[in-house]
Amino acid sequence: MQEAILEKSKEAESDSITEVMSEMFKAMQAQVSDLKYETKLFPDKNGNVDIAVMLKKNKADTSETLFSEMAKMNGNVVLRGKVSPEGELLSFYYKRAQNNLISILFELPTKPVAIGDEWNLSVDLISMDQNFKADTLYRKNVVRLKDIKIENGKKIAVIEYDIEQFVSGDFGSGMMTMFSEDTADKKTFLKMSHEATAEFDLEKGYWILYDGIMNVETNFSLMGMGGNKRTEFKLTPVK
Repeated sequence: MQEAILEKSKEAESDSITEVMSEMFKAMQAQVSDLKYETKLFPDKNGNVDIAVMLKKNKADTSETLFSEMAKMNGNVVLRGKVSPEGELLSFYYKRAQNNLISILFELPTKPVAIGDEWNLSVDLISMDQNFKADTLYRKNVVRLKDIKIENGKKIAVIEYDIEQFVSGDFGSGMMTMFSEDTADKKTFLKMSHEATAEFDLEKGYWILYDGIMNVETNFSLMGMGGNKRTEFKLTPVK
């Protein structure tokens, strides 16, 4: 009986710790999702383009978050990349998740394209480790030059993005039971997609519009951190 009580006590303590960790991760997610960013592009000594995405401080918000405090330590820079003058991704040395964002937001075709032509980006949105065994997977990676229009005397390329990746399978049961015995026997799936419409000034060489949405759908949640997410990417002119 005493052993049973001790076991129940341990389970209750474990559940309590899990709940606290879950709430902490959810709070961190909420903090990060409310942040705003600005991007700076500048030439390096070789004529390529360095990209720095920086945390933008909201003047009306005087509160500090863990994420913003950490960003301060790096000059508020949260993402870096490098592309060639033609738009080729050069920063192969950064983590894949960082390069995914640089590709989605800044990569351009290095060869001439005509209206209707399609190409793909250097992105792998999903990343699993050796504990995962896939049984179903597919991906789509299409970027299309939809149109070239003249607007206010400017030659504008209209570009559409349609990127989607999906995988379903099994994690090692030992790993899954670390988080929940209920999920140990369930198939795990993860779907990530990005759809966007962008406009690029062909003469000036910069974006004048970018309107995109990235969606994450999954049934796997680690300590309450995970699940479905929606991120908007919009270009806001500096006033």
